[in-house]
Amino acid sequence: MIAAPNPKQSWIALAPALDNDHVTRLNLTLAVFMIASFVVFTPAWLLDTRMLDSAAVWTKPQKFNVSLGLHFFTIGVLLQLVPRETRKGPLLLIFSYLAAGALVFEYAWVAIQAAQAKRSHFNFDSEFEGLMYALMGLGAFFLMTIAMALAVQIWRKGDRSRKGLWLGAIVGLSIAFASTLYFGFTMSGMGRYVGAPLTGGGATVPFFGWSREYGDLRPAHFVSLHLMQTVPFAGWLADRNGWNAVAVVTGVTLVQVGIAGALYVQALAGQPFWPV
Repeated sequence: MIAAPNPKQSWIALAPALDNDHVTRLNLTLAVFMIASFVVFTPAWLLDTRMLDSAAVWTKPQKFNVSLGLHFFTIGVLLQLVPRETRKGPLLLIFSYLAAGALVFEYAWVAIQAAQAKRSHFNFDSEFEGLMYALMGLGAFFLMTIAMALAVQIWRKGDRSRKGLWLGAIVGLSIAFASTLYFGFTMSGMGRYVGAPLTGGGATVPFFGWSREYGDLRPAHFVSLHLMQTVPFAGWLADRNGWNAVAVVTGVTLVQVGIAGALYVQALAGQPFWPV
């Protein structure tokens, strides 16, 4: 007789089956909400012909939906590396709700501004919009604090039997947190472009909107931010294939940080990473 499939083994072996605790449900619900929003916004994105800073007005909300959908999905999966009692504790609960509150605030403002063909970021056209931009910076901080809080809990209480995934999660989450703060602070002071007006103009990378004619700080930010996905995945691969976990995690981290650093230096020199 063929045994019935065990749902506890169905999660592609990346982590134990996703638990049904409150914090896991919260983060995965946020992920599903963002992906659903991408689907809902797609007709407006395709049919609204208005442009803002060389991009369709709904491109910013769509990038926001994809990025934060992936962010909260990653958090939901990596939460499984700590015991259920830890997930039910106050630390991860508080930081998850801070991230959820920040998401609701930023989601609403980005959508409202897109509907009006106005910037949500780098907007100082009025005192109110300048204040909202400052509050979005605070919101971005709270969106990332859950990553750092989870990294600390994985380091303290995580399952060390899978050394690659354990180490990769700690390194990826913590460096992504630090790099987001650094690049966010840098761009808030300098703007996204180097040697070009805020409106940009000219050729861009499809969907991402990165300039192909000017120095643009966003590619470096993108590469460093997604350490929170690539490094844990590299650690999981190392565990699965019996590779040296420390070497794999260290190597992938150094390569990706090096790429982000090179893109950052290139942007500061006023050179696009993908010239026309």
